[in-house]
Amino acid sequence: MMHQLAAVKRGSASASRDYVRKLNALAPVAPEQSWATAVSLFCGGGGLDLGLSFAGVHVSVASDLEAQYCETVRTNLPGTITLPGSVRDLTGSILRSKARSRKIDLLVGGPPCQAFSILGRRGSFEDPRGQLVYEYIRLIRELRPKAFVFENVPGLLTLNGGADWQQLLEAFKAETGYKLQPVLLNSANFGVPQIRKRVFLLGFRGRLPSNFVVTDTHRDPAAITLFDRDVEPWLPCEVALGDVDGLPNHDIRIHGPRVRARYLSTPQGGRDRTDHTDRLECGRPSGTVLVGSKAGGGRPHIHPLEHRVITVREAARLQSFPDWYTFTGSATDQYRQVGNAVPPLMARAVGYALAQVLA
Repeated sequence: MMHQLAAVKRGSASASRDYVRKLNALAPVAPEQSWATAVSLFCGGGGLDLGLSFAGVHVSVASDLEAQYCETVRTNLPGTITLPGSVRDLTGSILRSKARSRKIDLLVGGPPCQAFSILGRRGSFEDPRGQLVYEYIRLIRELRPKAFVFENVPGLLTLNGGADWQQLLEAFKAETGYKLQPVLLNSANFGVPQIRKRVFLLGFRGRLPSNFVVTDTHRDPAAITLFDRDVEPWLPCEVALGDVDGLPNHDIRIHGPRVRARYLSTPQGGRDRTDHTDRLECGRPSGTVLVGSKAGGGRPHIHPLEHRVITVREAARLQSFPDWYTFTGSATDQYRQVGNAVPPLMARAVGYALAQVLA
């Protein structure tokens, strides 16, 4: 293990160097070079916004209930105007005014995951959190963008026997008139060293494009065939963990003797029996980067080689955030922003696909 640890810390593996170098070379598109202007709702820490900006989308306005999350977006995307506050207080005219544009090409974002954890059990969309979906739909009607991007957790597809997903689709169809294209994506298929599935619902104001496709660049090695010449294997989690000393948001959590002893006995790919935290396994992508409760700390993975949880920066690397993208607020704020985010490289792939049919 000491030999492995030294290799990871030095970042000696070429895959690790290549991954980090490619991430850090990415930059948002300049507004004057963009092919689309977007408004982002429920922006969180900005993963979706950042990824779309890599694909030529200028996110002119971003909003979130949490002011600290807006601060992170403002810090890293200075060309984006941020509006902290409730989506219920936003109108199409307000967003156009802030964007300084009468035309908004894209509306992007997804209500918080928690909004759907109670569907089918406490009144479904009648719950106040479920109503956030209708606020999103309301703003589609008011802005009339060329397209919208709605993203959320894949559990929404099967929740309540799939009835809630069907209700959601019917609401979008009836209230907006847009043509809908649902897509289930796995971040590992886009060069992210993490298995993380998200469901995207794309809506188009005109007819549904026949050639809309989000193209994989990576795939499970077991599924690659001789015909997949342009597809690379999934990246293992360790490519994200090298050369992090001194970087922003890399504050190592100091554990007490009991926690360290538990982590010491937890094998790679195993789960700690007390706090139910998973340990990363070298050679494989990580599992989904977790968030934890708002009242407590984050619930990050256990480092595969060190007997501690991963830092915010290491989690951000697993999510495909460049090192120059920093997270503001308390440690809990930072972990939640990273854990809730859409991996930027996955969002970039969605942006490229949209550009093919809209630009």
